[in-house]
Amino acid sequence: MGLVEAKKYIQDLHKKQNNPYLWPDYLTGLPDKSAIIKEMDEVFPTAGEYSISYIRIANIQPYLLKYGPDKHAEIIQWAAAILKTTYDKCPHSFIGAFNTHDFVGMCKTKNMVKLFEEAQEMFRKKAAAYYSKNDLAKGITLSFDKNDGEKVSRGLMKLIAVVADKKLKVKKSQLIRNMTRICEAIEGTKDEIVVMNNDMILKD
Repeated sequence: MGLVEAKKYIQDLHKKQNNPYLWPDYLTGLPDKSAIIKEMDEVFPTAGEYSISYIRIANIQPYLLKYGPDKHAEIIQWAAAILKTTYDKCPHSFIGAFNTHDFVGMCKTKNMVKLFEEAQEMFRKKAAAYYSKNDLAKGITLSFDKNDGEKVSRGLMKLIAVVADKKLKVKKSQLIRNMTRICEAIEGTKDEIVVMNNDMILKD
């Protein structure tokens, strides 16, 4: 049922894209950075009851290198649609487009991980359609040897997330910056969801 709802979201989005002034983020139809900042003003003081998640389409760059950019916009729209239709199941939830491959979501802490894992699984199923049977079987998009002989492999596209689900010793203005850094660090690893703690925070 989830992918059917996501497909309808994309169909509605394409209709609305005929007038780009209707949407802050033209590609995804989601609220943009200014809306994310405004929403965080309300959610940040309620940390614990509500959580903030920084979500990325991981391994999309290796995909683009191997398969080219023809399906790039389509993949981003599917990720946005899946996240939007999934997070909408939680009352008072929010999902916005932070940049090309990154999103910021907010919802009640008790629902956050469950919703993300649901979106993750839907995206994994959808992403499979963009790969060859050989790549799917191996679970690898690209594999190469570095100059020092180290073998490097990049897996299939997936959603990864960094979650702030409690009050942390960080200013609101520094939270997203820290989440972005952590997300960059786990991309290319086996980690798919990281819950932040104070030891992970870098101060200005």
